[in-house]
Amino acid sequence: MRLTLLMMALCLAALAQNTPPTGNENTAPPVPGFGQTAPVLSPDNPPVTGLDAPRLELPTASRSFISPAIQVSESVDTNAGNELGHTRVQSVSRVLGAFDLQKFYPKSDLFIEYLGGGAFYAHPFQVKQLESLGFDYVTRWRTGQATLRDAFSYVPDGSFQLGTYGGVPGFGIAAGSVGIGGLGGGVPGTNVGNNQLGSVGNIPRLANTAILNVIQALSPRSALTFAGGFSNAHFYDPTHFLVNSDEYTAEGGYSHLLSRHDQLGVVYAFQLLQFPQQSGGQIYIQTVNLRYSHNITGRLSFIAGAGPQYTQLEVGGNSNKWSASGRLQLHYKWPRSSLALTYVKFTSQGSGFFAGAETQAIRLGYRHPFGRTWDFYSDLGYSHNKKLQNLVLFGASASNYDEGSAGIVVRKHYGRTYDFFGAYRFSEVAFDVPVCITGSCGRLDRRNVFSVGVEWHPTPIRID
Repeated sequence: MRLTLLMMALCLAALAQNTPPTGNENTAPPVPGFGQTAPVLSPDNPPVTGLDAPRLELPTASRSFISPAIQVSESVDTNAGNELGHTRVQSVSRVLGAFDLQKFYPKSDLFIEYLGGGAFYAHPFQVKQLESLGFDYVTRWRTGQATLRDAFSYVPDGSFQLGTYGGVPGFGIAAGSVGIGGLGGGVPGTNVGNNQLGSVGNIPRLANTAILNVIQALSPRSALTFAGGFSNAHFYDPTHFLVNSDEYTAEGGYSHLLSRHDQLGVVYAFQLLQFPQQSGGQIYIQTVNLRYSHNITGRLSFIAGAGPQYTQLEVGGNSNKWSASGRLQLHYKWPRSSLALTYVKFTSQGSGFFAGAETQAIRLGYRHPFGRTWDFYSDLGYSHNKKLQNLVLFGASASNYDEGSAGIVVRKHYGRTYDFFGAYRFSEVAFDVPVCITGSCGRLDRRNVFSVGVEWHPTPIRID
């Protein structure tokens, strides 16, 4: 009898699940349970005080694989020496190889990318080494997750070198996924990497940024976030002119879901900027930001935050000041196109020109595919950097500089393994007064680069 009743109950339950709704029932899905499916841990709307951006693109296939790639390009550069006040047109050939690993485990994911190659300058003949390594590691538990990211690069002329001559092969992790606009929340400036906003001279420079981001859910609607990071910029300048720097960051925040689309959070951060030269001293920064986000899954991501910042300088005695910091990020996706806009106001390391700078930066990117085999990318960028402290023997003698860039890339996919591309890139660094840096003098460093190239990326090799 009991067995008969049990079978009848199961049949009634299955019938109820398969019966189509009549329009009167409440068809909304049930509230997710507390754990990995909690809304506050969703990758489509992560905590606003964390460092992850809401996901608008479709997730990639959850398969483990390795993927190699090779890119060869030829460029015409109007200022290949990256010098102030000079124009010297010459050709530059670049060869880049990439190796990517994507590995999924039951409760963790691992992404590793290596980029390596060289830039070959024609007149005079020179070979510059290009190296970059990056990885992302994510581990999850029932009520939270931790993400460790690192991006290392060794390039001859800073941020203009990787990712601007038609893009780079691979995922792009090693080329600066933790750069401006690459991440989501956090205090302004704490997730901007080594802050290389502009460069002068073909001087080898080493930069590394490591960030640990932890999310601990308190309930399906609220979470605590913690982040710690280190970044450095070291310039192999024989004249010892450019300013090396280290940056340490620690921050904590609280996020709360107001509704399915809206979040509110508050975050506090402490930063320490160190400059090896004795005249540079140290800069202590404390920041509090109130943050708000509005996200529509697969279509819109909007993050805004602002708050007070307290800065303490240690150069010939203490100098304290209050200022404002803020961040605005908008990502919008149409059925076939996407647009990303980022504005940030913060204290940067100074990009080697200054021992600390008050920085405002804005970036705009747009992508649109044409048909099934053509892709169009474009971007604009601008930053204003004001010197925080005067140095006698190091850095630029100017009080501020502006940096701007613009570029377009057109890619043609040929089959599944080849891409052909053409690209144009413009950049300019403008100081308020003439300066002398690494053997060149002037107020402007301006470059126009035209590139064509081919990329080979064979079918990924599964390692499941």
